[in-house]
Amino acid sequence: MIFLVLAVVASTCNHLLFKAFARMRVDLLSAITANFGACVIIGYSSSIGSTSVFSQNWYPFSIVQGSLFVGCLFLIGQTTAKQGLSVASLATRLSVAIPTVMAFLLYDDLATMAKIIGILAALLALYLSSGDSTESLVSIRIKSMLPLALFAVFGLYATLLKFVQARYLNPGTYHTYVMASFLAAFLLSGATLTWRLFGKRQTCKVKDLLWGLVLGCTNYGSVYFLIRALGMPGWQSSQVFPTVSTAVVGLSSLAAWAFFQERFHHRMLPALAIGVGAIVLVNL
Repeated sequence: MIFLVLAVVASTCNHLLFKAFARMRVDLLSAITANFGACVIIGYSSSIGSTSVFSQNWYPFSIVQGSLFVGCLFLIGQTTAKQGLSVASLATRLSVAIPTVMAFLLYDDLATMAKIIGILAALLALYLSSGDSTESLVSIRIKSMLPLALFAVFGLYATLLKFVQARYLNPGTYHTYVMASFLAAFLLSGATLTWRLFGKRQTCKVKDLLWGLVLGCTNYGSVYFLIRALGMPGWQSSQVFPTVSTAVVGLSSLAAWAFFQERFHHRMLPALAIGVGAIVLVNL
């Protein structure tokens, strides 16, 4: 249970940091590259003594995982800046539908009536937490393509994370896999940053790098604690994903209201109530 709680807290901190980045005009590419560098260092320090990363049968998956993660963070940052923290959190957490459905298809998760109702209630709570209908994910405006893209990419990311955890990993290789995926993400974002610095002759501010290091600490925790939660005995991924997602949206919205004065709209209280009920149902 502790890993579940830590995954929620770390993921919420990620969302709050991206909101702060938008307020402080932190350059996303610089911060994200520094973030991945910090994650590699944390992962390497935690996995000393493990076997070579490159010889592992899951190594190709880590490259894909890292590439998806780069896309996720850029989309989270852009969506938060353009449409607010709640919409970014909504798009990220509604993507729980993708790995949850795959859990029933691939891992023989038990589809009880209570769980199905709970999952549907969780999706309803996540939607209600999005705020005004004018900012709905089904809007045809160009800027609403950002949350739609975030929904798809994050859903694929979570699905792959569970697949590798179930088929290839054990508790002794969790840190190594997370570190390898962050290494791939670091190389990809680092190459993009290098091209921008030397090809377009743009500068990189120390402030952006320092904030990226802060993000790296919470970001590593969000992935590592989630993969540990997915490996908890007696817990199915169709329980873990809706529970974490609903809790993160509720906590992120409350924190955004408290720290950034984001509007606490009238649908949030029903959303929180439904979300609590959904968490109870999926864990019966």
